[in-house]
Amino acid sequence: MFLMTGAMLPVAPAPVAAQVSELRSYAIAPQPLAAALVRFSEISGRQVVAEGELLRGRSTGGLTGSYAEDAALVRLLAGTGLTWRFSGEAVIIQAAPESSEARQLQPLVVTSAIPATDKPYETAAPVAHISGETIQRFRGSSPADIFRGVPGVMSGEARNGAGSVDVNIRGMQGMGRVATTIDGAENLVTVYQGYQGASNRTFVDPDLLAEVDITKGSDVSSFGTAGTVAMRTLSARDIVQEGEDFGVRLKGGFGTNTSSPKAGDAAGYAWPSNSPAAPTASPTGLDRPGWAEPTSGSGSAVAAYRDADIDLLAAYAYRKQGNYHAGSHGPAATVTNLGPGEYCTSWGSCTQVDARYQNGGIANYRAGEEVLNTELETTSWLGKAGLRFGDGHAVQLGYTKFRSEAGDRIASRLTGETSKAVQLGQTAGTWLDTGTFNYRWKPEGEPLIDLKANLYWSHLELRNPLRTGWRPPQPGDFRAGSDTDMWGAEITNVSRVATGFGDTTFTYGLSYRGEDTGPSDGTREAETWLDYRDAKREEAAGFVKAAWQATDWLTVNGGLRYMHFRTQDRNDPYLERGYDYDTRFSDGGFSPSLGVTVEPFDGTQIYVNYSNVMRAPSLIETASAFTMGVNPDVTPERSRNWELGVNQRLRGVIDPADDAMVKLSYFNWDVQDYIAREWYHNTEQNYWSMHIYNLDRAKFEGLEISGRYRQAGFTAEFSANYYLNVEFCRTADSCIDKSLYGDYATNHVPPEYSADLTLSQLLFDDMLTLGGRVSHIGPRAIGHGDVTAQGASQFISQVNWKPYTLVDLFADIEINENLTTSLSVMNLTDRYYVDPLGLVNQPGPGRTLYASATLRF
Repeated sequence: MFLMTGAMLPVAPAPVAAQVSELRSYAIAPQPLAAALVRFSEISGRQVVAEGELLRGRSTGGLTGSYAEDAALVRLLAGTGLTWRFSGEAVIIQAAPESSEARQLQPLVVTSAIPATDKPYETAAPVAHISGETIQRFRGSSPADIFRGVPGVMSGEARNGAGSVDVNIRGMQGMGRVATTIDGAENLVTVYQGYQGASNRTFVDPDLLAEVDITKGSDVSSFGTAGTVAMRTLSARDIVQEGEDFGVRLKGGFGTNTSSPKAGDAAGYAWPSNSPAAPTASPTGLDRPGWAEPTSGSGSAVAAYRDADIDLLAAYAYRKQGNYHAGSHGPAATVTNLGPGEYCTSWGSCTQVDARYQNGGIANYRAGEEVLNTELETTSWLGKAGLRFGDGHAVQLGYTKFRSEAGDRIASRLTGETSKAVQLGQTAGTWLDTGTFNYRWKPEGEPLIDLKANLYWSHLELRNPLRTGWRPPQPGDFRAGSDTDMWGAEITNVSRVATGFGDTTFTYGLSYRGEDTGPSDGTREAETWLDYRDAKREEAAGFVKAAWQATDWLTVNGGLRYMHFRTQDRNDPYLERGYDYDTRFSDGGFSPSLGVTVEPFDGTQIYVNYSNVMRAPSLIETASAFTMGVNPDVTPERSRNWELGVNQRLRGVIDPADDAMVKLSYFNWDVQDYIAREWYHNTEQNYWSMHIYNLDRAKFEGLEISGRYRQAGFTAEFSANYYLNVEFCRTADSCIDKSLYGDYATNHVPPEYSADLTLSQLLFDDMLTLGGRVSHIGPRAIGHGDVTAQGASQFISQVNWKPYTLVDLFADIEINENLTTSLSVMNLTDRYYVDPLGLVNQPGPGRTLYASATLRF
């Protein structure tokens, strides 16, 4: 990981031996000097500081054997014209005194001893990291695509999310189970999707993301019970190049495989209702552009200033794409004649016919067809200002503005393989504004103080075509929606205490968040019987956790969290609205955790973690809406989670200069009082309605593995996961390996298994990167349907998929130190597939070419 510093480091004489550590074993092959110094940093545990331009074009003869650090550095730098010195714990690389380059040193680049991409393999917890390079390389057509390749993590509604993500971790999704933040701020909103359920959307523009950190499972410092996804946007240190205090990044690109939407176009086949007649094909949708024809575009501009005291950044990004086209190879829509037989209408009238027809595919889109209502246009602004002062004080203000217009189709109208999509004349609009304030105080040499405080506020307005009525919406028609405000605050401190019984690290703090949502002006009148939620929710927590390093091979950690929430429902969907419904919930409880980490050998970690965590019902689970009455008996979920994991780092696996790392995890989650939805009969008042209630429990159990192998410029990364068990239990003695009719989790069930392999190779002195990725998605982990559920099958349809494999290729070319071009082909084999975890039955994008150029100065 590279970190900017504004310090000017003068030329110094040769290093002094007093700072040199004990002998270490090195196996570093002849290779570019920059890569060799990264390897030295990993082995020695020291940070390495070097100007990027100083290292360019230099190579080392390598190093094999046991050496003290000074001797190792002498051999690595032999013949390079460079020297070095110690500065605290860091090693400073600089030009030799007699070199003219020594008189032109600029601010330096710091190479961390543990790069961010390697930290998951040295962390005794189920964590993952997505780098900025990976985000931009596999950007795809949707923000959901950035999670491909992370075992146990996917995003729902990948093709109907309006530029958002809905993260699923190990089968748990929605209702706040996964805490997703952008620079510490939330903007989660739940969107009504008819009887098909709800979309849980967090809006983000990947073009302005720097990295993503993921924790699977609970942490006492987080509101998430299934996991936490922390996204960080660009900062000045990502833009300002080494040796400079000002930097600019300009990026432009294009994509292919899209068409401009035309209102009224229909997809696939028109399947006659209650008639044995043959279906008819749509006359539109098959005019697919050439595979290399630019049809979409994007651009961004970022400027930043950074010195020893101040960080400033301003950024703008724009992206526009039309409806993408499906792939041409796979289970596309086809008309299959089953021959003569009995045909029955939906009302039970049956007759003998000469021909019966069915769709031989998994969705009502033909091979290569335009997938309607998938267009997306986004505009984003980002501003940050930071100040460092005094003894370790730092503050930062941030503002994000996100606007989007996206194709929208209420999910309940496109759920089966014969449902016909129609291009709407209106899009769904999103207006999101977020402000953040961050403060940190970390005085030098003070182990008891590492204080952080964060504040945020988000205002989110959603506007979508009217859900009621059957007249297709037209441009200019009124759009209904909701207005939501979200706010939060957090303060934490880390204290490190050294004793004769081992070092202990304490982390403790307080956190609070709130949300207030209601229908926008005119929505109640326009939607008539379709009521939006009108409610407010607040949640506060205090926590403490400690990690005691008893010996150099044993660490014990524990934590405790107390959380309290309250919700107020202001809506009554069934009566005159002359007063507030005013239903209230309030509850709280403790969540403990405990873990042990053993490091029996160098490079090996074995850990066991247990947590017992409470999740309070979300706003959507405690507030009334159309066909959804409040259930006053709903109680919080409580997850009892076990995690067993192994981290292993190896060197010299095949070649003395290579290294490998592996992370293997087993998890067993038992979620008691799992909150679900059902079709409910109120016997006292004799009416039927949808109903939030508590199952006895839900269970999720599985295995995950991820690994990386590096040898000189070659890198191979592999990840996979496999679910051993997924169960839903209405009662303690009625567990089934099927999702339940009417429950939101119907389309939260992940694939039984998935696997990803990414290979890349650096060539021509690291100026060219070539690589590819293969991703395989298996079948649904469990079936769907509970025959004991009365009459609920009509209210949620399972969107199924068939196993598929996608192949992607990429190339990055560094033209010079300022200009880089990138080329990628997503879905190289043009596979026709349906994404898991969707609410709409439609295929994903076919073969798509992306090209971009990035200029930095």
